[in-house]
Amino acid sequence: MIVDSMFVDFGVVAAGKLILVGWTVADGDPVKIRIESARGGQIGEAEVERCIRFDRADVAEMYGREAIDVGYVIGVAIAPFAGLALFDSTVTLTVLGADDAVVHTQPFTLDRLAVGPGGVANGQRWPIDLMIAGTLFAADVARALQWALGGGVASESDHVFLDSWAHVGEGMIVSGWIENAAVASLVLLTDTLEAACTGGDLATFDRPDVSDAMRRKGTAAHTANHGFLTTMPLVDRATRRVTVLVDGGNMVTSLGTLVLTDERLDSVENALNNFSAHFGGGALPSPAVMLRHARPLLTAQPIRAMTHEVVRVVDRDAPPRLSVIVPLYGRPFLLRAILANQAAYPDGTEFIYVSDDPRHHLFIRNYLADRRALIDRPTTLVVNGGNYGFSAANTIGVGVARAPLLLFQNSDVWVEDGGAFGIAASEIAAGQFGIVGFRLLYEDGTLQHDGMILQRGRHVHDLYAAEHPGKGLPPLPIAPGEPVAIAVPAVTGAAMMMTRDWYDALGGFDPGYVRGDFEDADLCMRSVAKGRPVGLVRTAGLRHLERQSLVLSGGEALRSAITYLNCIRFNARWQQDLAA
Repeated sequence: MIVDSMFVDFGVVAAGKLILVGWTVADGDPVKIRIESARGGQIGEAEVERCIRFDRADVAEMYGREAIDVGYVIGVAIAPFAGLALFDSTVTLTVLGADDAVVHTQPFTLDRLAVGPGGVANGQRWPIDLMIAGTLFAADVARALQWALGGGVASESDHVFLDSWAHVGEGMIVSGWIENAAVASLVLLTDTLEAACTGGDLATFDRPDVSDAMRRKGTAAHTANHGFLTTMPLVDRATRRVTVLVDGGNMVTSLGTLVLTDERLDSVENALNNFSAHFGGGALPSPAVMLRHARPLLTAQPIRAMTHEVVRVVDRDAPPRLSVIVPLYGRPFLLRAILANQAAYPDGTEFIYVSDDPRHHLFIRNYLADRRALIDRPTTLVVNGGNYGFSAANTIGVGVARAPLLLFQNSDVWVEDGGAFGIAASEIAAGQFGIVGFRLLYEDGTLQHDGMILQRGRHVHDLYAAEHPGKGLPPLPIAPGEPVAIAVPAVTGAAMMMTRDWYDALGGFDPGYVRGDFEDADLCMRSVAKGRPVGLVRTAGLRHLERQSLVLSGGEALRSAITYLNCIRFNARWQQDLAA
């Protein structure tokens, strides 16, 4: 796409699509849209789904060209732009052509649709109508939009009822009842028109109380399943109502509105528990349901323009031989234990603490500064510009590391005897293993980790999950003649050693996983796939206060949902290899 000049006049969001209107004097159509927000430097990118051209005589006159097809309306999915605060700030909008070439960049402010009693004024409506005609939307959603754009009227009624709703991640979970929910052709549309879902997106369930009420008022009940629960991703925080529509094919009618009052606001934990109960039927929801409903809410992570500051707390002239990378999140006091046990690590060790929690940046800075005289190893503090997560924190730490050997360590791992590190380094140097993990014990001396196996689990719909054999049991003694280091399928990232070169060759931790689950197993699988097995050093001396570093990262339902989504991602990549 060769651009002489281009401009985006305005944009709106309708039913999960971003619609941009502008003009270009160019050959070829835009291929991708990229948006970067000033808040947090987040970036989202989406492929153009529809591009419809129209005449713009005003632009053509300026450039001495024919008016034909100078204007354009572009439609893209809104989902990739989760978390960018599109409506509340100026963003940077970039248009990409073939081969991801940047063809246009400009500051941009997205307009909310002005939905009034008469619908949406033509100045905002016409590009949506053009995209409806261009089949950007599914047919039932398109009809619902036309109803709303034209001033369709909906009000509270006794045909629908909201039990609860909750903001979850980048969207919301809504639950209540709709008469004949299981058999009606439904479309749910927010009052701001930016989000929609259909009957196929609803989990429905038995509500005998509603059936009884319908019989008493003489309304036909064609099903017992009037209860519903659904998700609506990327809902504008200005949304206060959801309209329930019935699509009759040729005509859309309103059943009523669900008013999102504060009195009906539920907790994230309760909402996720209800989601699992109604979509899972007593078990976890299927992977397909999780990908359709939960992933857009919980793992929508735009690419971040990550920033960080490097503070050399204590420096030494001699180059380090081992870089210990410790992400810090939520429990800054765990840093004290690591500082207290510096002497347990091999000579030539440097420590890199990556503060990934802006709430505690100042405490950690001051804590290390106050104790500089007590720190006898090279120590660096990395202060991240935001909470970037486990994978990104470790990746940033690797970028600062100066040693050829890396040790990834959780902040809740306590090193009493670092002899295992020397054994691991020797095994790696001898070419026995690409990655080496360590036996980790609970406070009472029982096993927390002695290597991981990957096996199918009925609780996760027969997907492969990482299991810890012997967890909670006393460790088995090493028999005479047995090696201290043995091969295992995978090891935990709570304490994991490898060379910098091998880490780079594998591409590092996959940032597509969220909050520290399955990144370690995935990295181990890649090491094995590239020809270097994974080892475990079975000496005592390391303790793991499991999950202490994650204790403030959400409730159990939220953590479980994210772990399951990570499991699904892991299996999409490795299930065939593990089954072979």
